[in-house]
Order: sequence, then C-alpha cells, then structure tokens
Amino acid sequence: WIPRLLSTEYDSRDIPVTEKKGATIGMFMTEKQGGSDVRSNTSSAKAIGNATGQGCEYRLTGHKYFCSAPMSDAFLMLANTEVGLSCFLVPRWSPDGERNSFFIQHLKNKLGNRSNASSEMEFLDAWGVMVGEEGSGVRTIIDMVQGNRFYCCASSTAMMRQGLVQAFHHVTYRSAFRRKLIDQPLMRNVLADLAIEVEASLVLTLRLARALDEAESDASAAALARIGTLLGKYWICKRTPGHVFEALECHGGSGYIEDSIMPRL
Repeated sequence: WIPRLLSTEYDSRDIPVTEKKGATIGMFMTEKQGGSDVRSNTSSAKAIGNATGQGCEYRLTGHKYFCSAPMSDAFLMLANTEVGLSCFLVPRWSPDGERNSFFIQHLKNKLGNRSNASSEMEFLDAWGVMVGEEGSGVRTIIDMVQGNRFYCCASSTAMMRQGLVQAFHHVTYRSAFRRKLIDQPLMRNVLADLAIEVEASLVLTLRLARALDEAESDASAAALARIGTLLGKYWICKRTPGHVFEALECHGGSGYIEDSIMPRL
C-alpha cells in the first residue's frame, strides 16, 4: 500500500490496488446515533479464524453515515470487537480479487460542496485487517485525523490567499471615482486586514507543520501537534468563508459572476 499511497500519479480505475499505479484512502468513522461521539458506534468486527489483534483479518458489519471520498481504494474504519473500538483497513477489493462487501446507500447533497463526495455506506461482512492495537481504535485513527486537520489548515489558508491575490489584482487595475481602487484609503484598509489574516493563518499552519515533523522525537512537539491541529482547523476553516466573501466584495458585482474564480472559492 505505502508505495502506491505515496505515488504522485492518480489512478482512477476501479480495480484491485495491486494493479494500480497510485492509490487513495478515505475514512469512515461517523454513525447516525453518535456523530462525532465515535465511542457510541455500533458497527462490529468478528475475527476470521482464531487469530485476533493487529494485522489479523476480520469481517465487519454496520452502517456509516458520513463516508467522505467513497471512490477511494481503501478506508480506515472504526468497529467494535469484543475488546473494544478498533481501527481497520477495509479495501475496495478483497484479497481474493472480488469486490468487498460494502455498498453505497446514498450520496449526500452537501451545501456548496460539489468536488468531494460524501456517502452513506452499508457493510455486510466486509473484509478488513486490524490496524493498531485492539481496543485502541480512536488512538490509532487520530494520527490520520491529525494529518487531515493539518491539510484543512493548509488548504483553507491557500483559499484565503487566492482570494486576496484576486482582490489585489482587481483593485490595482480598476478605477472608480477618478482613482485606482488601490489608492482609495478604505480599500487599502480592507486589503490590509485581508493580508494580515492570510499571513497569520500561514504562520500558524507552518508552525503546526514543524510540530508534526518533530512529533516523533519531541513530546512537547507531539502535544502541540495534537491540540494545535484541532484548534488550527477550527479557527482557519471558520474564518475562511468570511475572508473570501470580503475579498469577493472588493470586485463589486463582478465578483458574484460564476465565470470568475471567486464563486468557486
């Protein structure tokens, strides 16, 4: 799996991973009854044979309510064994070359999000292998979640910066009331506020990247990475829509036209 996950070549074919040039992995954690409270999950996992624990094979049954990137080649999934909530790698294709036994029930019609599918998924004795210690599923999967939170910080910061770049370009060349917009004092104040927030978000994101790099050898860095990625995702993602909207308003009515990049941001 690892060489294909690290590949820079995206392979969209729905075939066994051994035949692909690159692979992607999604995550299935949330269930109807618990939402973010994953310890209330009811999905179950039963060992195939007598061997149990990390690296052993299981059959998984249950329903997942928010399954992002359902087109992925495999998924990290939480399910309960007799010991407790555990983490499993569930591939789209089982080792025998057959489609694994899980089924898309519904694609979510998410507000404003058309580029990243989310679905509901039903698992009926799906094949999977345990990742991490049995009963430590949350602790195991949080490493992946931590990376995902960091990517949210980085991508949202990039969206803010793109909005700023588009606004700056527009006001540099657009004239109104006998002056370039960039020379209007109030517009300069708006751009300054936008620029400061972009820089702050970038500094925070890069600091978190450093903490993640140092986490394996530095306990304080690991602690910062754990709580910092959570807070960073919360704040930067919460600020991005308002920031982009402010940048959009710098364009006037043109910013609301779908032909421009601003509505997509």
